[in-house]
Amino acid sequence: MVTNVKAPNRKAIDLGNIFSRIWSSISKSLVYIVLAFWSFITIIGFGWMIMTSLKTNQEMFANVWAPPAIPQWINYQKAWVNSNLSHYFVNSIIVTTFALVVTALIASMASYVIARYRFPGNRFFLVYFMSGFAIPVQLTIVPIYILLNQLNLVNNLVVLTVIYITGSLSFSIFTMIGFFRTLPKELEEAAVIDGASDYQVFWQIMLPLAKPGLVTITIFNFLYVWNEYFLAVLLLNDSARMTISVGLYFMKAQQGYAANWVGMLAGLIIVLLPSIIFFLILQKQIASGLTVGALKG
Repeated sequence: MVTNVKAPNRKAIDLGNIFSRIWSSISKSLVYIVLAFWSFITIIGFGWMIMTSLKTNQEMFANVWAPPAIPQWINYQKAWVNSNLSHYFVNSIIVTTFALVVTALIASMASYVIARYRFPGNRFFLVYFMSGFAIPVQLTIVPIYILLNQLNLVNNLVVLTVIYITGSLSFSIFTMIGFFRTLPKELEEAAVIDGASDYQVFWQIMLPLAKPGLVTITIFNFLYVWNEYFLAVLLLNDSARMTISVGLYFMKAQQGYAANWVGMLAGLIIVLLPSIIFFLILQKQIASGLTVGALKG
């Protein structure tokens, strides 16, 4: 028995491919348009902040869009010295540096063991660290404050640094696990055959190869710790121990009472500069690190 099988309609297939390509092009164009518009608004806003921070108050109120007649660089000096911004800046540098270094060390060691070793409880530790993603900081702030207040540890930069470290570990370990899992097992086996210990394999071979992951978590943790405000304003009420985010808030109130809006903008530019410089220097590592983690993790 012979049955007639109809051939697929080539015209319908061609039209489907054409519509699919057209829709793909439209979608990409819309994405590019939105990103371009967002970039334009961001650049305009940041440029206006810089321009206005170089004006006098009279010039700003006379015309907010006109450039300054003579750049008032002294606004930055006043914001740095008179508003005590330099002291807040140093506190943030100390807290951020220690938080980044300790987080990178703990996350790299913990993620290496979870990713490369098989032992009872391996899955438990992975789930345990990942559960940190499901706990908002707002749920923990009340018990943390009560505990620290009972132990007389409020207004302590060391304690704040420890809290930042614990808050960064879930993301850091999750990211580093993806990198360590991509490294070939043969490297470890060759190093062990050559007489290397487990510590030598980790410190001299595996950790340098995971450098893109370290750079990635360092950048994101830097942005988190440097700009964090909620925990800092709750746990620090001594002006001598305030970080830059809390200090900027108090500078805003101070400059607001004095109606020195250009000084406030100058202080804001100073606070933003480290994040911008940090990102510009390491932007290639950010892109490559996230790509590697996404493809091989």
